[in-house]
Amino acid sequence: MAMNRTVIVVAFGVLMLMQGAPPLPTSSLAQTEIAMPFSTAGFQSGVIDEMQGSMIRIDGRSYVLKSAVLVVNHEGEPLELERIIPTSLVKFHLKEGHIDKMVVKLPQ
Repeated sequence: MAMNRTVIVVAFGVLMLMQGAPPLPTSSLAQTEIAMPFSTAGFQSGVIDEMQGSMIRIDGRSYVLKSAVLVVNHEGEPLELERIIPTSLVKFHLKEGHIDKMVVKLPQ
């Protein structure tokens, strides 16, 4: 019985000490998370074979890019169409049969 009281007193003391302690630093993982400008749920993925103007071929299939296509790199930063090269990995969203959003990972 005396052991139970000692455990309770020690636990209570630790809780009281923690109330006055400064907050723990946030995880560095949370600071390195990348904020994408949109969700990629429901996106298709593949490898870019070729890029010509507003046409793109991914895994052998040709698609048209919408005039206001939103393209970002794997870090969520805007990416110019001119920088996209074959063998890039891509996640893309189709709207009315045309690509309206893409996330491109350029080869390293």
